[in-house]
Amino acid sequence: MKTPQTLLRQLLKQGRDLLPDGLTGDAAGSATGDQEYSIDELARVAGTTVRNVRAYQDRGLLPPPERRGRAGIYRQGHLSRLNVINQLLERGFTIANIKELLEAWESGQDLDHVLGLDSVLAGTWTEEIPVYMDPDEIAELFSRDLNEDVLRRAMEVGLFEVDGDRIKIPSPRLLNAGLELYNAGIPLGALLREMEVVRADVDRLTRSFVQLVVNHLVEPITSEHLPRPEEIARLGEIIQRLRPLAESVTNAEMAKGIRKHANAFLGSKFREILKRYDADVVRKAGFAGKPQA
Repeated sequence: MKTPQTLLRQLLKQGRDLLPDGLTGDAAGSATGDQEYSIDELARVAGTTVRNVRAYQDRGLLPPPERRGRAGIYRQGHLSRLNVINQLLERGFTIANIKELLEAWESGQDLDHVLGLDSVLAGTWTEEIPVYMDPDEIAELFSRDLNEDVLRRAMEVGLFEVDGDRIKIPSPRLLNAGLELYNAGIPLGALLREMEVVRADVDRLTRSFVQLVVNHLVEPITSEHLPRPEEIARLGEIIQRLRPLAESVTNAEMAKGIRKHANAFLGSKFREILKRYDADVVRKAGFAGKPQA
């Protein structure tokens, strides 16, 4: 049977909604069956100039056309890309901003840094500083409950992560809360199951809260166009206020809910005990009242 330390060491060894679709890589130049344009036609339909089209190609903002002899053939993907570039320019973005944005999109990166949202939100949405432990430390904390299934689930819920030859704890607060409940007597497997449920519930709750803000505060700004840089700063301010408000609402409702359900569960349990106690009293009284033979 594998020890917790062995399991953990084995674990260490294994160790885009903003832009239209069809804008990545060569897709804009290789699609088949769509409208074809010469460079003059493309510039006219996109409301720009041939000079701009060539400049965007030179700067890497626009994929090259398909070559047919000496002619360059452009397609719908090129037109879509040009429309995005034009809109971003109209909204106050520079060519350098647009290039960074499109490159981030094509490589699948998050766009918050390119749009400036990360700097707007920095400090307000401070992430926890992760800590690192070696297998012996983890095994000492949870030794009686560690097995392969529990470790797998702990990884799935993000309690542990493998980082090189160490085990990373992304959320020390989450680990400490779980450890306190574990030391109180709740099995680790039961805690992990509850984490899965809580995470799903919290995800639904936070999504609903963000959707409320988006529908009524963000949508009016972005209903027709991509936001201007100054509007992005305004969106960042709105989102900055979201976390403390959401935490206040959630904490208030959690406090009420815990009080309500604690009373209900404990009251029910105590009533069951009292009923059994009363039944025992009645049974004993009846036995004591029987005439002696």
